[in-house]
Amino acid sequence: MSSFRSSAFVFSLMIGVCLTGPGAVAGTGSTPDPLLLAQAAAPVSADEAAALVVATSGGRILGVRLDDKARPGVYHVKVLLAGGRVRVYLVDAGSGRILR
Repeated sequence: MSSFRSSAFVFSLMIGVCLTGPGAVAGTGSTPDPLLLAQAAAPVSADEAAALVVATSGGRILGVRLDDKARPGVYHVKVLLAGGRVRVYLVDAGSGRILR
C-alpha cells in the first residue's frame, strides 16, 4: 500500500510540474519577473493607465513603463500629441490619477 501512495505522490508531482512549469518547483532557478509582480500588485494596470492618458490627451500611446521604486508605483506613459509633440504623463498606479 505504501508503494501505491509513493507512486501516486510522484505522479501528482509530475502532473503539477507539467501544468505549472518548472519554475514552480523550488530550486529550479526560475525567478519571477519583478515588473510583472509590481504590475500585479498595482490596482491600475498599464493598459488602464494608457486608456486614461488617451482619454485626457487624445493622443496616441508610444509606450508605458512602471516605475516600481515609487510606492504604490507610477506609470510613465509616453504619448504622441497633435502637431507631432511628445509628452510623458505620470499616472499613479494606486489610484489612476494623472499626476503630471
